[in-house]
Amino acid sequence: MHETQIKDAVWHEKKKGISTVWIVPIVALVIGAMLFYQSLSEKGPEIKIDFKSAAGIQAGKTLIKYKDVEVGKVTDVTFSPDLKSVTVSAELKKNMKPFLSEKTRFWVVKAKVGMGEIQGLDTLLSGVYIVMDPRQGEQYVTRFKGLDHIPVVTSGEKGRTFMLQADSIGSLDVGSPIYYKKFKAGSVASYKLDKNGKKIDIEVFIKSPFDQLINDKTRFYNASGIWANISADGIEVQTESLVSVVMGGLAFDNFPSHGRGKPVPKGYIFTLYDNFKEAKKLHYTKEIFFWIYFNESIRGLSEGAPVEYRGVKIGEVVSYSLVGNADTAEFKIPILIKIEPERFNMQGHAKQVGNDVNVAVFFRLLKKGFRAQLKSGNLLTGELYIDFDFYKDIPYVEPKKEYGLYVIPTVPTEIASFKSNAQKIMQRIADIPFDEIGIEMRDLMKEVRTSTIPKVDDAVDSVDKLINDTNKMMNAARKNYVDSTAEINRKLLKLLDEMTRTTKSIKHLTDYLERHPESLIKGK
Repeated sequence: MHETQIKDAVWHEKKKGISTVWIVPIVALVIGAMLFYQSLSEKGPEIKIDFKSAAGIQAGKTLIKYKDVEVGKVTDVTFSPDLKSVTVSAELKKNMKPFLSEKTRFWVVKAKVGMGEIQGLDTLLSGVYIVMDPRQGEQYVTRFKGLDHIPVVTSGEKGRTFMLQADSIGSLDVGSPIYYKKFKAGSVASYKLDKNGKKIDIEVFIKSPFDQLINDKTRFYNASGIWANISADGIEVQTESLVSVVMGGLAFDNFPSHGRGKPVPKGYIFTLYDNFKEAKKLHYTKEIFFWIYFNESIRGLSEGAPVEYRGVKIGEVVSYSLVGNADTAEFKIPILIKIEPERFNMQGHAKQVGNDVNVAVFFRLLKKGFRAQLKSGNLLTGELYIDFDFYKDIPYVEPKKEYGLYVIPTVPTEIASFKSNAQKIMQRIADIPFDEIGIEMRDLMKEVRTSTIPKVDDAVDSVDKLINDTNKMMNAARKNYVDSTAEINRKLLKLLDEMTRTTKSIKHLTDYLERHPESLIKGK
């Protein structure tokens, strides 16, 4: 009985305690759980990035960087299911999780040497790496589409983006430089067709502090390559830099002639002009159109050629064409020009409001001889322009309209007038009766040979006789002078010397007439 009680007490005592054998496994399990939890809690997000190519990317080696600091590493590289792209799996650090949004971007950095820039030379030793451009957005994502090119604008870079609109992209590309007074002020960020497919929308990024120069009067223009223009104003050449010549580029400026501008509102779209000249040119809102006809060739006249009044530009040529009449088999060349009344101030009447012609003023101009004339603006290139002026003593031309526009009368060009005068002179020369004049000259020369010349010979003989008698008299007078010292003899000798010179002149005349009798008619 006593022994049984002792056994039950020992059993119950053993049942209440825990064996020390289980303490070590339990502690190890707790530590393992803590380490596992810590590992899970410190593990960064896993992402996938789709690239067109995985050139240089290696699993376990290629790093992901932000501002040259490692923020992740590539863990795997595989193909997409359709084999059209490469999917790169990567693990990022935990602190980058809040920046995984729909706005975050990734791209691959490789060594690149281009016009005006050198990129990624460090990858020649370390290998390529992936750059992360973290941005907070509206939703958390873990799958991204990698960029094909290094973006122009990254987060943290100071500056602003603006929108331009152009008719053509030309030689521009993403990354093409933008200049302000030959300083690089920004780059082309992107471009695409607009909704209508007629224009090109170009997004540009202007760095600080150049972005503070942009206002509603700023003009952007294409600075790609070397721009040259040959017109009536001469030859113009414009370029920004060697880089823009090779890879294209844009430029912008604020021209004083356009006035002071105001800050642009959000969504403002700038017009991209073709060149510096077009950007600088003042663009007027009021335009009045006219027709002009010339009877001579307009070779050398181009669209955009200036229309001037005594050297002051008041408009330009819009277009011209060739129009034929099947009934009369005649052709004419209507030239459409535009006058911009804002270029000048017309006093004495109300300010021009619309684009209609002030009929009263136009009629008075025509009555005073207001006409258009083609003139040469450049002798080297042969470029023409249209010049207006008042011409006196010119017939009045009744105003008329064609296709709803007034026709401005013209006068012939200076060259055409010269040709007309030359033709008149040649016609007068052609009207001279040279045949009749030749016959009369032949008859006259015959009469000279048969009648006039013999008479001249007789006259020459008489003169010879006179000369001989005069010489005898002069010799006698000279002898008398030598023998006498009287003053009267000296005066007589002087007179005789003059007579000698006279007779010699007569002798020369008679000799000449004997050799050239026709000089009596035609002169010497």
